[in-house]
Amino acid sequence: MELPFTNLEIAFILLAFVIFSLFTVASIYTNPDDSNEEEEYQIKEEKKKIKKSGKKKNSSEEEHKIEAI
Repeated sequence: MELPFTNLEIAFILLAFVIFSLFTVASIYTNPDDSNEEEEYQIKEEKKKIKKSGKKKNSSEEEHKIEAI
């Protein structure tokens, strides 16, 4: 009776299974720190708001300078 796969093919199949199993176990046993992700997102949003408000202030100041001249 012949094997349906060569030894090299079986080695790759087993390697893929082991890697998949390790990632599965790692995803189960790790605790993602959701609070840090939320804080980072809030900080990024605040920075975006500051940049937008800063741009608006700069453009209004330039308009006043132009009007004064």
